Amino acid sequence: MKKWFTRLGVAMAIFASATAVQAQTTLVIDGSKGYDGTLVKGQDYILPGTDETWYAMPDIFTHKSGEVWTFQAYGQADYAYWFTADPDKKYINVEYRQVDDDPESAFANWDINHALYINGSNNIGFPSYQTSPINWQGGADVVLPQVEANVYRVTLVFGEQLNADAQVNFKFFKGKNWGGDILPGTGEGNIWMEENPYLYVGGQDGASGDNGNIYSQSTASFGNGDKLTVTVDMNQTPGKVTVDYQEYVPTDFPTFNGVNMIKAGNNYFYEASLTQGGEFTLGNTSTVGMDIASAYVDEFAATNQGNGTFKFNAISGHYTIMVMPTMNYVKIFPGFYEAPGTFTNDKALWIIGSDIGQPTSAQNNSNWSASLNNSIPVAQVSENVYKIAFTYGKELTGVNFKFFGQYGWGTEFHGEDLAMEPNDYFYINTPQGEWVYDENGNEIYQRGGDDGNIFSGPAPLGKGDKVTLTIDLNGFVAGDPVNDIQAVPGKVTVEYSPSQAPKPQFNGVDMVANGDNFVAEVDLNQGDIFTVTAPDFDIDNVYTDNQFAEHKGNGQFAFGAVSGKYTVVLMEGQNNLKIFPGTMSAPANIHEGGLWIIGEGIGRPNVNNYAPGWNTGAMVDIPVAQVAPNIYRYVVTCGVEMWDNWCNYKFFGQPNWGIEFVPGTDYAITTDNEYLQIGESDGNVSFKGVFEWDKTYTVTIDFTAGLNAGVMTVVEGTPDTGVKDIETIGMHPAGAIYTISGVRVEKPAQHGVYIINGKKVVK
Repeated sequence: MKKWFTRLGVAMAIFASATAVQAQTTLVIDGSKGYDGTLVKGQDYILPGTDETWYAMPDIFTHKSGEVWTFQAYGQADYAYWFTADPDKKYINVEYRQVDDDPESAFANWDINHALYINGSNNIGFPSYQTSPINWQGGADVVLPQVEANVYRVTLVFGEQLNADAQVNFKFFKGKNWGGDILPGTGEGNIWMEENPYLYVGGQDGASGDNGNIYSQSTASFGNGDKLTVTVDMNQTPGKVTVDYQEYVPTDFPTFNGVNMIKAGNNYFYEASLTQGGEFTLGNTSTVGMDIASAYVDEFAATNQGNGTFKFNAISGHYTIMVMPTMNYVKIFPGFYEAPGTFTNDKALWIIGSDIGQPTSAQNNSNWSASLNNSIPVAQVSENVYKIAFTYGKELTGVNFKFFGQYGWGTEFHGEDLAMEPNDYFYINTPQGEWVYDENGNEIYQRGGDDGNIFSGPAPLGKGDKVTLTIDLNGFVAGDPVNDIQAVPGKVTVEYSPSQAPKPQFNGVDMVANGDNFVAEVDLNQGDIFTVTAPDFDIDNVYTDNQFAEHKGNGQFAFGAVSGKYTVVLMEGQNNLKIFPGTMSAPANIHEGGLWIIGEGIGRPNVNNYAPGWNTGAMVDIPVAQVAPNIYRYVVTCGVEMWDNWCNYKFFGQPNWGIEFVPGTDYAITTDNEYLQIGESDGNVSFKGVFEWDKTYTVTIDFTAGLNAGVMTVVEGTPDTGVKDIETIGMHPAGAIYTISGVRVEKPAQHGVYIINGKKVVK
């Protein structure tokens, strides 16, 4: 929610003398007044409460002094400028509306007012991509300043409005909320970008990418402070797009042993001969916003000794030292910046993979992209011996990577090239796949997909666990089937160091680390009170499905599902205490009390971030609590776990593909309610009516008549207010009649399913 200046409620202009040449108008910037044709390009205006630390799009306002700003946009436009201020972000936001005296008036658009908008990925945003990424949200698009009649301009600074370490990706639209794409072409309303080395338009001249999206050229390299100015001149057909680039040049460069490093995009590098055990110094790093004392460096390449001094740990040789300020990372690799070391020439070893990266996977995920920035060099610590370490949850968040003979694609170390000593944490994949043929079409050997990839072993790594890999290539011979040379594999050993951090506990017993989560597999009885404690974690504000467990405070929960074996997972990253029947390795299926939801438009803890989609697995999909024999129930709040008018999910008999509940089959659920419907042909759940925002709804699935005759009911309210506890119905007097929702009635009012004497009866 935007925060407005409370003292700016007036809707009239206040004049103050500022210079002898012109008066300065104090603009109302609380969204209560628009300015239609009254703002003059080049005129100074007072924006009260602002100063030079505030941001406004420079093609609308540039700061002059104090609260004074100079208007830079086209002042005689046929739409109104509406200004709103966000003090938290120190941001003057500008909207274009069609009239100047109604803040609820329609937004200006191309067809009526010749207004254009910009939308884009999470790597672009205003005032910055970090605080306000657009992320292709319809309502987050931003107006494109008009600097002359039908000429539009946006100025973007890397490190501020653009992410220098990621692909540029944005698009122009004819109206707010995805109001019509501006596409490349030769007609009126189309655009054509002049050839330049910085940006290109998808679809123009067959260029790859979404049609009309504007991307950075693959050869372009940008750094923080670099500036792109994009101008769109729609006075011609097609509209002409030009790009101006201004490189930021710092006054003080980072130094290596007192000598200036070389700027490369957002990074700086120096090439030098380094001696094992020797020291080097990196200076002036604060000028590029780097805290060198805490900078990350691979421990087997060098040791950060503080104050910019590093001890070199790898074998002596020629290396490139690269300073990466946005990640506070010192990267060291053999060879030159333009010619990084390879295994063939320099015995260099690299890693590429998914969910792996230095300084962290989150900051610099390799993600199989094989760029120099995110490929991982493995330090050679002695002749033909290499070492690298990963802490799970930091450099490693998943296990699927591979050794390569260069930073990009090329030489790969296959399963036959490396032999890993037995351990519980990793294994090298050596699949049997398609045959490789020689030039004469003769079968040589089988090479399967993911050959040589390293995957997780039987024991999962937990948050904070550390693994060190040693790769000994003494005696290694690469296999060459064509020349009948058999591989002599190198040896890989794994050293494991468990995290020393205190673990969360379930009823006083340490939970088991599993990736970023902590797990307890326990027997629970309905009505049990259990306790979860977690150091440095607010357990009383954790989300949990209230049909499985109800918060009691002080880390205590009342278990609400039927008695049995359950897995309790504390997912700290999602702030979720997830409970499901069965174990991690064997989640319960429907014959064991497990009913699961897979699909879209529903999620826990919330639908926006954690909808399962059509992915499968117990840690992704949604378990439905069995609250009484054959009775399953889940509760959703509209706007939290579900949206108000769209969903597309399905009930499954396990958290994977297999048993699906489809009407007319051996596993079927039907329904007759005013909110949700079940597709007769596919069993998918969709909206029949709507949910009201912020209201809670209870969904019950009753399999009393069998798994082929499930009945789903949906009512507004919680089980305490909207649905009576079905498991207690049998305790009421003989002959009592209840609706399938659990509401007692004197007699059936219409045809339908009722509960009489604890049994389902169709009337």
